[in-house]
Amino acid sequence: MNRQKVISQIIMGGIAGFLLGALVIIPFVLPPYLQGSLSITMLTTATSSATRASGPAPSPDRPIVTAIAIPTVTPLPTIEPTPTLQPTPTAEITEPTRIYIERLNLDAPVIPIDWQVTVVNGLEQAVWNVPDWRAAGWHNTSVPLGMPGNTVLNGHNTSRGEVFRDLYKLEAGDIIQMQGANEKTYNYEIEDIYILPEGGQSLETRMQNAQYVQPTTDERLTLVTCHPYGSLANRLIVIAYPIPTINIPEEESLQ
Repeated sequence: MNRQKVISQIIMGGIAGFLLGALVIIPFVLPPYLQGSLSITMLTTATSSATRASGPAPSPDRPIVTAIAIPTVTPLPTIEPTPTLQPTPTAEITEPTRIYIERLNLDAPVIPIDWQVTVVNGLEQAVWNVPDWRAAGWHNTSVPLGMPGNTVLNGHNTSRGEVFRDLYKLEAGDIIQMQGANEKTYNYEIEDIYILPEGGQSLETRMQNAQYVQPTTDERLTLVTCHPYGSLANRLIVIAYPIPTINIPEEESLQ
């Protein structure tokens, strides 16, 4: 009987020693993430115990609950997909070099021109020069092709090549084609045609006529000449607006 009691005590002592050794070894053999969790829990428990010791005694009817802090996990930042950048279309801006109007069988060069100050009835006025040969003159203060604004061309209708002689035959819906220095073609559709009294008119009237060659916020092409043939009595003004270029693919040949 005494022998069994001694054996039992030895066994119990061995178990107690094993458990004590395990408590000492566990912090060194646990994986790092478990060691961190264990440390947080132990620290929180110790803090809670210290708080209870300094506070009022717990009620015997209410069990003691040890609060365990849950570590705050900072979420990873959301990575938004990089948007696909679309290339900004490059405006094809260029000086006009040629005008072509199929309805009039007109094909003529375009050259830049400037203006000069003249005295009319004792008043100084700016008058645009006009090419002295068969060419249309591009007002060099007006915008080039391919950008918002007013592209203005003038030309004679009676002398010096008569480049705009038949301009009065145009109608709304007719097409004007302009070629630029970049060798690209810009298409315009006529929308408005005006015949305005000019010769012998008051300065106020002529200033009102001049508004059609002034800068605009929209994109347009304005042609200016005299009317009728052989007279300076009126101003003939043609206004056209750009239309998109339509590329028609060539039909594939049948095999």
